[in-house]
Order: sequence, then C-alpha cells, then structure tokens
Amino acid sequence: MLMNSQKFFQFVLILGTVLVMTGTLLFFKQGEIPLLEASHYDIVAQNTNTYLGPNQKVPGNPQLIRVQVLVYNDPNPKGVIITNAQFEGTSIPLKPRDIYGYRGQASFQKPPGKYKLKWTVERDEKTWPRTVDHEEEVFLDDRDFWIQITIVGDTAEIS
Repeated sequence: MLMNSQKFFQFVLILGTVLVMTGTLLFFKQGEIPLLEASHYDIVAQNTNTYLGPNQKVPGNPQLIRVQVLVYNDPNPKGVIITNAQFEGTSIPLKPRDIYGYRGQASFQKPPGKYKLKWTVERDEKTWPRTVDHEEEVFLDDRDFWIQITIVGDTAEIS
C-alpha cells in the first residue's frame, strides 16, 4: 500500500512539473509579457553611462563645435570667488551666486582648434595673493560635436 501511494505522489509531482514547464513555454512563445509592456510605463530604465549630448553637428556649418562654459564659485564657504571669466577673449556674464555657487554660463560655436580659457578668482583677505589669474588651453577636435567646460573655483573640467 505504501508503494502505491509513493508512486502516485511521484506521478503527480512529475505531471505538475510538466504542466508548469509547458505553460511557461507557451507564455514566452507568445512574446507578450503584459506586466512589462512599454505602453504601460512612461519611464524606461536607463544606464547611467549613456551619452545624452548631441549626436550630430550644429545645423548650418558642419565644421562648428558647440562649446558651453559653466561658471561656479568654490562650494566651500571660505573658498574662492570668481570675479571674471573669458573664453577666447569673449567675456562670460556673471550673476550673483546662488545657493549652489552658480555664477553663469555662455555658449559658443567654434571651429576645431586651440582656444584660451581665462578666469580670475578672489581669495579671502588673509591669503596672499588676493587675486589669482588662471588660464587653460582648450583643444577642440574635429570629431567633437559638443564640449562642456565647468569652472569651479580654481579648477576647470572639460567633458
């Protein structure tokens, strides 16, 4: 009697496994997963390393590269204050700082080549020299579509 109930239990277990596998195979064969359809969601997961900048040249002149310069004061409360910023001799208008230290920005369209980025910072009264001039050379490659330069206090980062 024990052998018959054990064989029956094995038969039910094998039959259940076969039914579950068949149902899963049929479900995926249809190609529809109703919970994951794109029409149900407006937001799609995105890789954080995805390039979000332009993927073609500036309209009009294909040799021009867009350059965006962002200017921020040092985030440290006793850090430097930017008093002047220029890209290739063109002054970047500066506003009073906001709570994040943002001072202003400017956009340019330039052909490939080398350009000068200059900015002046003002230190606190106890540090000498009181003002310091910084200068960086920016190289625009003909393969670039868009360059963003971020000036934060004494440093500049090109991305």
